[in-house]
This record gives sequence, structure tokens and C-alpha cells, in this order.
Amino acid sequence: MEKNCIAKGIIVGTILLLIGASSVTAMNIQPSQQMGRGILYVGGGGPGNYTSIQEAIDNCTSGDTIYVFAGTYAENVDTKLKKIILMGEDRETTFIEGQSTDPVLRIGNSDTTVKGFTLKGSSDEIILQVATLCEDVYIQENIIENGIQGISLTIPTSRINIIGNTIMSNVYVGIQVQTSTYSLIKDNTITDNGAQGIDLSVNSNHNSIINNTITGNGEEGIAISGLASTENTIQGNVISDNKLGIRLSGGAGSNEIRSNSVDGNTMEGLLLSSSSENTIELNNFMNNKRQATFKISSRNIWDANYWSTWVGVKFSAPFFQKFPKVILGGIRMNFDKNPALVPYNITGAV
Repeated sequence: MEKNCIAKGIIVGTILLLIGASSVTAMNIQPSQQMGRGILYVGGGGPGNYTSIQEAIDNCTSGDTIYVFAGTYAENVDTKLKKIILMGEDRETTFIEGQSTDPVLRIGNSDTTVKGFTLKGSSDEIILQVATLCEDVYIQENIIENGIQGISLTIPTSRINIIGNTIMSNVYVGIQVQTSTYSLIKDNTITDNGAQGIDLSVNSNHNSIINNTITGNGEEGIAISGLASTENTIQGNVISDNKLGIRLSGGAGSNEIRSNSVDGNTMEGLLLSSSSENTIELNNFMNNKRQATFKISSRNIWDANYWSTWVGVKFSAPFFQKFPKVILGGIRMNFDKNPALVPYNITGAV
């Protein structure tokens, strides 16, 4: 009797496995019929493909992927309240070019990904705007250029991931962040914007700016301001040939500036203005007009930075290796007591 029960159980289990396998096969063959996980196509030559990106968005369901074939799409796009993946075939050949003063692309809801486009605008347009209250958004591997601002995060947002983009030639700011928390700006090239490369302001805290190359911007490479703009991390960036490398101001304190190369900026490499309790360590400060300075700032920690103007770099005798690096702030002084003898290898976005 017991053997019969075991045999029946094996047979029933086998049948259930076969049914499950056929269901999985059906899901793979017809994804558009399963739980809003369909794929809609724009451009190309396939039957049923949409001719505009906005038309595909208007007809999709949250959870869908919209795949856009190479081409130029002259339209302003709004994802509205749809949670979607919007993917271009190749950012070098898939263009969205705005036609009005609205954002070229507006992300209207959380859990949205935009990847693989060149987004172009005019001096009257924000190129890519993330709407209020959005979370868990991914902006990846796009070219974002020629707008009044590149990327704008409206108040407030959280966990916005801006990764691997080229953001260039915008009238003002490359990436404007206002009241955003736990967001990640990583592996981007941000260049030739008229004002800041990255501007964090108002109440932006616990954000990470990591491994970016930020060059040739008209004002600061990175600017952080606001009393509640605290506990942000600036790490692994190459910040060069801007007017000013990094500025912390307006009470923005308790931030970490670590392992950055700050080189060839025409004013300060680093300016702390009303910014206290920051940690500045393991950075390269090279060939800036003034390597670093501070005002109305206290309790900042400077440690193990490389300074191209430190006396111990200019003179190799052991006597000079014992000298700290002096950072002047008006009539006050801070000290890096362990300056590095050689610059660190910091590459930024690669």
C-alpha cells in the first residue's frame, strides 16, 4: 500500500512539473500577455510597430518594455504614471529631439528605466526631468546635451541612479539635484556645461557621487549647498579644468571627499564656505590656482592628500617630509599632517 502511494505521488509530481514547464514556455513566447511584462516596439519594420515613442507609452501597461529602434524621433516624451523600461537600440544612433519648451523626456513615476538614447534639446528645454516623489529610477548610458539643463530632479526624489551617461553642452547645470536622498551619480562624463557639472542643493543628503569625469564646466565641477545637505560622498572623481573644482557652502557639512583628482581648475580646487565637519582625505590637489581654502568653517579633517604645492614634494630631503601641508582660511589655518609623496591613481569614468 505504501509503495503504491509513493508511486502515485511520483506520477502526480511529474505531471505538475510538465504543466509548469509548459506555462514557462508560454510566458517566453508571449510575454505581452503576462502580467504587464510585454515588449512594444517603436520604429523598425516589424508589423504593429509604433511610429512615435509617446504613442507606445500611451498604449503600454506598467511593467512593459518599450524598445526603440535607431532613428530620429522629433517629439517630447512623457512616461506619465507608467512604470516602464524605455530602451534605445544604440545611444549613438537613437535620437529624441525635443520640439517644445517642455522637457525632452519627463519621467513621471517610480521604477522607471531610460537607457540608450541621445536626448537633444534647445536652450529653452530641460533635457531629462524626474518628477516629484519618484524613487528607484535608472538613467543609464545616454547622451544628454544642448538643453538649458541636462538632468533635473524635482523636489523631492529618492534613489535616483544616474549611471554611465555623457552630459554635455547645456546652458546651465549638467545634473541638478534638489532634495534628493540616497541617489547615485556614477561613471558619468559631465563636460562643457555653462554652470555647475553637478549641483546638489536644498535638503540633499546621503547621496553618492562616484567615479565621474567632470571637466570644462563654467562654474563648479561639483557644488553642494544647504543646511540639510549632509552625509554625501564624493569619491573617485576626476574634476579638472572647471572654474572651481568642488564647493561646499550654506551649511552643507559632514560630507566625505575621498580619492578624487582635483586638477587644473582656474580658481580653488576645493572651497569650504560655511561648511564644517567634512572629511577630506586621499585626494590629489594639483595645479589649481589655489589648491584648497575655507571660510567660516571648522572641524574639518584633512588627511593623506597629495598636494602638488607641498614643500615635501618640492624638496626631497627627509627634513621636509616632516612638514604638514598648511591650508589657509583667511587668518586661520588647517593642516594635513600626512600629505602623500606621490599622486594617487584616480581615473574617474572610464
